[in-house]
Amino acid sequence: MPLESSFDKKKCIKESNYSLKDMHLKIRNWIIWILLFLLISSAGLCIVFWFTNFFNYSIISNLKLKNGTLSFEWWQRPKVHAVYRVRLFNYTNVDDFEAEKVSKLYVEEVGPYIYREYLTRVNPEIGLDGTITYQEMRSYHWESGHSDHEVITVPNIPLFTAMAFSRDMSFLTQVSLTAILSTIQAKAFIKVSAGDFLWGYDDELFRIAKPVIEWQQNIPYEKFGMLAFKTGLSNDRITINSGVHNLRNIGNIIRVNGKSTRNIWHNKSCDKIEGSDGSIFPPKILQNYGDVIKVYAKEMCRPISLEYSHTNHSKGIPVLRYTLSENVFISNSTYNSCFCQKHVNANEQAAPTCSPEGIFNNSLCHYGAPMLSSFPHFFKANEKLLTHIKGLKPKKEQHSTYIDLHPRLGVPIGGWSRIQLNLEVRKADAVPFIGHIKDGTVLPILWIEVGINKIPKSAMNILYHAYYTLNAVETCLQIGSLTGLLIITVSLFIILYKH
Repeated sequence: MPLESSFDKKKCIKESNYSLKDMHLKIRNWIIWILLFLLISSAGLCIVFWFTNFFNYSIISNLKLKNGTLSFEWWQRPKVHAVYRVRLFNYTNVDDFEAEKVSKLYVEEVGPYIYREYLTRVNPEIGLDGTITYQEMRSYHWESGHSDHEVITVPNIPLFTAMAFSRDMSFLTQVSLTAILSTIQAKAFIKVSAGDFLWGYDDELFRIAKPVIEWQQNIPYEKFGMLAFKTGLSNDRITINSGVHNLRNIGNIIRVNGKSTRNIWHNKSCDKIEGSDGSIFPPKILQNYGDVIKVYAKEMCRPISLEYSHTNHSKGIPVLRYTLSENVFISNSTYNSCFCQKHVNANEQAAPTCSPEGIFNNSLCHYGAPMLSSFPHFFKANEKLLTHIKGLKPKKEQHSTYIDLHPRLGVPIGGWSRIQLNLEVRKADAVPFIGHIKDGTVLPILWIEVGINKIPKSAMNILYHAYYTLNAVETCLQIGSLTGLLIITVSLFIILYKH
């Protein structure tokens, strides 16, 4: 009996040992499977956070312009208001020039006249195809700088425009225009306050011509002013990509007034409507610095390209600086030839006439007025443009155009767009109202700096956190996933090595 009891006791101990081993084996196997699961998960997270844009995409997906979202609300009523710094060219020796005491007109830059722009996007229509169609409502308020009550001497734009229209008309029409100009005592240069010249002043010739011009195209302002077309509700209905279906195209203009092409330059590529309106750029484009970004300039009826320059800092945030190509205003037989003006010659064939280097002829976008665009002070333009004008001093650091973009969100947080408007003299044989100014002379009128100099604190906090905070979170997730992968790999190796 004692022998049997001892045997049973040994048997129980042996069976108990076997049970513990089985339990340990099961626990070990469970740990191995759990570690394998965690290993695969950690490897997946490493791939996601280190080799994909998943994190970044999850952030910028909030930029989609969907009704009811913060991004849509800020798009409709932007919190950041652009500043306009306008500088006018005052012609100081007109009397001496008309008396032939001097051979060149002298201009003096006056200003800046600083205005704050207030923009609202109204009457939005959200399409099922991921588009938004809207109109723009703009107003401008003088903020600082020179008083726009200053009186200056400037070219009589309506007169020069009438001359340009009449030069291709019949001799009888030109004589009739001469009679009208004599009646209203039109002069080549006028004295007017800076504010009126910009936003609207009473002009007898404009009042007479407006009903005639409106037979072909609508003029949405009652008084003539260089920037009068920008105020109030725009007649244009703009269609952009909302980014709902594809963030790569967010903010890009697709159509203007329902048309994807302007039919102005008679060239499919140059007439195409494309590019951003300048308020937001597709964030994914910024990931490849080699890509150019495009802005559609409505006042020039063409897209313009900006190229990556370098990384900079703006308002304490690292930014990507893009600059406007210095050859953007060059049109010749080999470069941008489709932007050269086309005329019909005696053989009824299109004979393109290209503007001097550094000047872009955008008269087709200004109701036929002989207006040309350039960099301020004819920077990077043909030196012959300075032949008849004195007082211009082009400087790259003051007269070039650049934009600073948030590297993650693709929104501008700095930069200046600088464009000069000029008037081309086009004489008509039977309309002797321009005096001694030579045909083809380009008269500088004004140049404008448009930029961002103030950002509200609420918007600045978002921009700041979208860079520094999210970069820190992304870095923690990357390091955490890699650290977890290493710890799990080592733990799994130790367990397998021991057993």
